[in-house]
Amino acid sequence: MKSLSFIVIGEPKGQPRAKAGRRGGFTRHYDPGTADAWKGLVREAASKAIAEAGYSGGYPIFTGPVRVDLKLWFPRPKSHFTKKGIRPDAPTYHTSKPDRDNCDKAVLDALGAECLQIWRDDAQVADGSISKTYAAPGQAAGASVDILCLK
Repeated sequence: MKSLSFIVIGEPKGQPRAKAGRRGGFTRHYDPGTADAWKGLVREAASKAIAEAGYSGGYPIFTGPVRVDLKLWFPRPKSHFTKKGIRPDAPTYHTSKPDRDNCDKAVLDALGAECLQIWRDDAQVADGSISKTYAAPGQAAGASVDILCLK
């Protein structure tokens, strides 16, 4: 079975909602682009992992159903710390924005047909898990992405 795993270093961002605006009597739809830098980091890490894994059969790499497990680590706010380190009652799970489904969408878009072409369409992602936690002390914010072909 084909698989691909990689780590992305950087603060995870969610895919923003499309916006619309009127100018000169015309309605224009656009993507705010707030996740573009994050998606670039995802593409860069995935490209390195593809090269290291030796996938040379062309794109798309995954043609059947795919499982994607995504673990996101967010930076801790200053309120989680005391002079001695992390507060004992500081939360482990990140429960604020961005939403986990928007984070998933940004990663899948970065890997999908219009960008890196790991698969033909996001619809191939049939299974997987997503977790949002705070980074451990000394750990950089980022994500772990594990992709597995189910067929």
